[in-house]
Amino acid sequence: MSSALSKDRHLHAPVPADGDTLPGRSGPVVVLDGISKSYGPSRVNDGIHLSIHPGEVLGLVGANGAGKSTLMRILCGVTQPDEGTLAIAGTPVEFGSHSPREARARGIRIVHQELSLCTNLTVAENFFLESPDHGGRSPVWRPRYRALARRGIEAVFPNSGIAPDAVVGDLTLGQRQMVEIARAASDPALRLLILDEPTSSLDSERGAQLHAFIRRRARDGVSFIFISHKLREVLDVVASVVVMRNGRVVREGPAAGFTIHALVELMGGDGERRGRRTGGVPDGSARQDAVPLLRIGGQATAPLGRSIDVAAGTVLGLAGLEGAGQKELLHRIRACAAGGRDPDLTCTAQAGFVSGDRQREGVFALWDVLRNMTIAEVARRRFTALLSPGAEREAAERWAGQLRLAPERLPSRLLDLSGGNQQKALVARALLPGFDIVLLDDPMRGVDIGAKHDFYRVIREAADAGRLVVWLSTEDVELLECDRVLVFQNGAIVRDLEGEDISEDSIVGSAFQSEASGRSAPAPAAAGPIAAKPEASNWTAGLVSLMPLASLALVAGALGWLNPSAASLFGVDLLLSSAVPLVLIALAQMVIVGGSQVDLGIGAYAGLVNVISATILVEQPALGAALLAAVLAGYSLLGAVIERRRIPAIVVTLGASFIWLGCGFTLQAAPGGSSPDWLAAAFGWQLPGLPTAAVMVVLAGLCGLLVDRSRLGVVLRAFGNNGHALVQAGWSPLRHSVLRYLVAGLFATAAGLSMTAITTASDINAGSSFTLLSIAAVVIGGCRLVGGVTAPAGVVAGAVTLSLIGSLLSFLDISTDYNAAVQGLLLIGILALRTMIDRKETEA
Repeated sequence: MSSALSKDRHLHAPVPADGDTLPGRSGPVVVLDGISKSYGPSRVNDGIHLSIHPGEVLGLVGANGAGKSTLMRILCGVTQPDEGTLAIAGTPVEFGSHSPREARARGIRIVHQELSLCTNLTVAENFFLESPDHGGRSPVWRPRYRALARRGIEAVFPNSGIAPDAVVGDLTLGQRQMVEIARAASDPALRLLILDEPTSSLDSERGAQLHAFIRRRARDGVSFIFISHKLREVLDVVASVVVMRNGRVVREGPAAGFTIHALVELMGGDGERRGRRTGGVPDGSARQDAVPLLRIGGQATAPLGRSIDVAAGTVLGLAGLEGAGQKELLHRIRACAAGGRDPDLTCTAQAGFVSGDRQREGVFALWDVLRNMTIAEVARRRFTALLSPGAEREAAERWAGQLRLAPERLPSRLLDLSGGNQQKALVARALLPGFDIVLLDDPMRGVDIGAKHDFYRVIREAADAGRLVVWLSTEDVELLECDRVLVFQNGAIVRDLEGEDISEDSIVGSAFQSEASGRSAPAPAAAGPIAAKPEASNWTAGLVSLMPLASLALVAGALGWLNPSAASLFGVDLLLSSAVPLVLIALAQMVIVGGSQVDLGIGAYAGLVNVISATILVEQPALGAALLAAVLAGYSLLGAVIERRRIPAIVVTLGASFIWLGCGFTLQAAPGGSSPDWLAAAFGWQLPGLPTAAVMVVLAGLCGLLVDRSRLGVVLRAFGNNGHALVQAGWSPLRHSVLRYLVAGLFATAAGLSMTAITTASDINAGSSFTLLSIAAVVIGGCRLVGGVTAPAGVVAGAVTLSLIGSLLSFLDISTDYNAAVQGLLLIGILALRTMIDRKETEA
């Protein structure tokens, strides 16, 4: 049946949504035929046929779990089907060799519903990850990607103001979605662009810009697959529609032949909307005796000239253009309900919170559905309270039933559920503990109509039970479910709609029109360029980055004040000579930490290199060099073990540390040996007027910076931030895991050689203390143990500071037994200060 339907669809020449005809037709860009895919007993794709022609804009709709995402992953090479064939531009493609990288090479790009950007990288660096061949092999590659990012974003979203050097983590969710779309659309060889919920976080202005871009590119012959649960938008944008249900295509044809009601029925919906509300009170007059739980006043309601009281039993909607202030107010209510003070808000109850950005603010990825649902209820109990698994499950099953989430899915890992069912679990988390206020931050984003109706019903039941529901939505039609809607402009409430005054026209009109002046108000999102960080954030970020340097300056200054000879050429060289190995090991640890991992054996590895270079390398240079290469290869293969066997790095490297120690003791049971003459000379050169050790520290730092800023360094840090997204984009996790440990191993090998050259002897235990010190140096230097955030200059400064503390204690006539204690206090102090600054930045 699917094949016949597809042929019927192509009897109608696809035209862009604005009615312009295509310049010409040719064979299909893509043909999927007989595609079937099962996961255990669940058949998610069942004999699907799908084809798309040049310049066609195809709408793919279906409820969550209908099989749309699986079909697109098959098309993009992420997933292999059990059955079926694929042809691209008329050429049959073997699924065994079809990968995301191959799909990109053939001009197929996808924008996933769950954004695949790396938040630790800049916008330009994220463009590099999507199109790594654009910059060629030139070492000067960053300016090219800055230009590509600027052009790509401007082509889709004019006047967006997003700077190429902006760190993605500093952008709003809507701005990230703009970057995600623009980088996929910027490919000059683009043939087919798949957009999965592309406007879920965009305001109407940015959505219109995307629609206009689609029409322009479709006239040039680029094809689009447009996946969205905003059915009205689908029918406005696309030329043809394919409807899926339960893994099958149930109908397809020209968009003009569908209505929203027909699509809902075909997708398995429960009929047309039931008016503005699914139940509850008709207007505000019936709530006059209800308990007020929230008062909004001050600057937030200045345009209205009065404060706003919101009572229990109300569903309160927050509306406005993106960045107009509604999201900020929702989060201020959340803080106020938690006991914080706010000059504009009074909140008399605790609040549960549901985020629309579930990946960052919602899910506990390694937990099952049950624990994700009940964590908020558990957190409200006293520390000594006993938990009742049976009672927790009973309560969770009750809410799961109300939200039509199958109770048998409660033991499943949350990420195994579809996006809509994940969101149901998070809504249950906020409702289950009985919070008097429930805050919803656009929770229906990317959720199908059937699930939305479940949400509407449960939200109304919560309000009828005496709760206050505060609901921020980017879909104006959803706000028709509310009893009251506050419309925002430029950070303040400009309209208070209630009862029969609530309509899409009044919400949209209020968002664009200033009541005070009667003139259109510009959207704040387009006010100007978004720098890498706002001014206050730049200041705090600069302060954080200066902490390691300030610590180093403080310790060095104290040394010079206590003993002026420490500032002499000889004194500096003597003090820093012991810092060189730690600097190199800390840089090696930084490379590992950039992958959100920690190496607990790196000091022992450097100790083994120290032993080999002071014994075998002296007596039998060729054998010693071969042994060093073999040890480095073995260290690199740790990355393969970690990636292939899915064993945590901390376990693998701890086990490896015993191997390194055992090999070292076998080669040299007691300290001894000597340094090869050439090695001593390599670390013993002198530049006139400069301390050799200081030059070596600087050179080591420059090498760390070059690696960090290189193409390879960007990819390694990206894997530490969002490895799943890089796998979907075609990057090899195995290859780059091995490369990570190879680069770290080179730094650690250099550290072991420096230990031999400086001490002219070896000791397998000499590197043991460097493992924890390297972790401390990385943290002091400004790196994050999770998230792929690194700081080479800070790491060098932190390592030098830690190495100088022992000398400082000696000058103060304090036993070096207190060395570790002082180093620990320094680490704790810097972490406490950084945490305080981060908290103030977040509150700002």
